[in-house]
Amino acid sequence: DEDEEYPTVTRSAAASSGNYFYRSRRHKTPTRNVHPVFSTTDAHPHPTRKQPEEANMVVNNNNNAISPKIQECTCGYQKEQDLLKENAEPLPPPLPQPVYSVHKRVLPSNLTALSSPLGRQFLLESMAALTAESYWALTEQFVNQSDPAYCGVTTLLMVLNAMNIDPGVRWKGGWRFYGDEDVLLQRCCLNKERIRRVGITMEQFMILGTCHGTRITMKRPPPPAENDNNHYSDSMDTSSYSLQEFRKDLKETLDSQFNRENSMIVTSYSRAALQQTGDGHFSPIAAFHEPSDHVLILDVARFKYPPYWVSVKELYESMQPVDEATQLPRGWYVMTPPSNAVHHSYQMTDEDRRPAHLVPLAHEKEPCPLGEIKVQFCPAKAKAEKEAGVAPKELQ
Repeated sequence: DEDEEYPTVTRSAAASSGNYFYRSRRHKTPTRNVHPVFSTTDAHPHPTRKQPEEANMVVNNNNNAISPKIQECTCGYQKEQDLLKENAEPLPPPLPQPVYSVHKRVLPSNLTALSSPLGRQFLLESMAALTAESYWALTEQFVNQSDPAYCGVTTLLMVLNAMNIDPGVRWKGGWRFYGDEDVLLQRCCLNKERIRRVGITMEQFMILGTCHGTRITMKRPPPPAENDNNHYSDSMDTSSYSLQEFRKDLKETLDSQFNRENSMIVTSYSRAALQQTGDGHFSPIAAFHEPSDHVLILDVARFKYPPYWVSVKELYESMQPVDEATQLPRGWYVMTPPSNAVHHSYQMTDEDRRPAHLVPLAHEKEPCPLGEIKVQFCPAKAKAEKEAGVAPKELQ
């Protein structure tokens, strides 16, 4: 990130998540080595990735070959990988101190602020055309990232709340809610300090989303033609998706006539390609204005840029520059909630109350998302045995 308010430091590799203001040294890890990017409940493994070697594969109920590591909900596996990585590669240095303070960035002229007259017109026309399906749920949960490098984590937090996904743990008090990024990171074992310094890659976003119950399809565009020979090796999976495929996903996700599952679309792109300061960034897409071929990005760095409209072609091209951290372009995700999540357009009639003592706080040690058995039986049984074998009323 070349933001001028920070002093110049060594920038040998770009981190994938970039609302921080410098880049650190990172080993270039081919994404073909990162297998745990979908859950055992996914009927459709990630289409752009090669599957693990046959000798290491197992088969789930849908006859999909998957890595045994994935069955661990990615939690234990990812913590193991982080520890190995830390031992082999020290954490990058902390962010340098800023040279000067900035209130907010000026939005480049190629982008249209949501609050501008034209931006408002685009939104009203999108609503009338029913191509703003995600706008309502996302704006109910629109938050600012709490750390300059948390754009990927905050984007996921916002999407999980917009999808009405129950985290299975208490954020504070009795509330089961993704109230901050720690609820995500403490339960899925990615190294919080490393993320604070270098952000996350597209594969790590998949790991986090999968660990919290979403079904995710990740897609990448091809790199710019001039980069083809410089950044892709023959051993890497180079499957890519066209601009037409991107438009198709936008239409099927943001048009209310097609989206029946409360699916949402998230983009990972280069800010520099949109004439913004910084580089890699994550944010959700909320609406599609078909007459002008523009989409609305709800930028989670609310301290930096407002929500804005960008042309579909320009956004697609901003995903094509190769991320030096992965040696692949960035891209987009189509995310679908689990079947038990309440659609945002339905009126909730059940609070799903549970005894608070049966549901752990987010900071308590609980390696994976809680299933119903864990919530309703395991802690209660232990507590009952401790209290002279009298079962709680909820289990009688």
